[in-house]
Parts: sequence; structure tokens; C-alpha cells
Amino acid sequence: MARTALLLAVIIGLAASCRTVHRDSLQHYPNLAGDVVFENDRLVVQRFVIQPGQWEGIHAHPGHQLYVHIRGGTWTVRYGDKEEVSIEKDGSVGWQDAVDLSARHESGNTGDAPIEWLWITLKR
Repeated sequence: MARTALLLAVIIGLAASCRTVHRDSLQHYPNLAGDVVFENDRLVVQRFVIQPGQWEGIHAHPGHQLYVHIRGGTWTVRYGDKEEVSIEKDGSVGWQDAVDLSARHESGNTGDAPIEWLWITLKR
């Protein structure tokens, strides 16, 4: 958890160079609500928890996003008819480029424990 807090502090510090505000920087899921835990004119941090068997629903990504798994687990990720299963470890970090709604992208928790993660979206 200390590693995650340090990573967030570094990200927030790096965001100081990002000056233009993007109109819609929030990550939206049709089937899953999240909480905004931090926001300023440079970035927004959202927290999500997805229960076993739950799917986010088909959604887009605005891009310029960093994710941090606080509690990892087994994900199944779909792009149209293609499906890939991955196991994310606690504290794992990754980058997300923009994904258009036409990609028919969604992810689901196909494990047996809740998954908790943060989206850190840079406003452009």
C-alpha cells in the first residue's frame, strides 16, 4: 500500500506539466459506479471495485490513463469477439490508450474475490 501511495504522489507531481483541460476525463462504465477520490485541473483519480461475476459493460476509454490495482484478481477482457484472461497482482500498474466505443470493449471479474483499482486520467 505504501508503494501505491508513493506512486500516486509521483503521478500527481508529474501532472503539473499537463495544462489543457479535457472536457470529459472521467472513466464511465454502464454497469459499475466509481468514486472520484481526487481531482484538479490536471488529472482525476477514480476508485472502482468490481465484485466476482460482475462486468463493467461495453465502454470507451478517454486515454492518457494509468491504472493501479490496489487489490488485483482474475480479469477477462473483451474486444468484440476476442477474449483474454489475465491475472493482475496487488499493486500492478499499467497504461491505457484511448479506446473507442466501437471496439466493443468490456472487462469482467472472473475470479472469486473483489478487485479494486484506481484510474488516474490526465486531462489534456
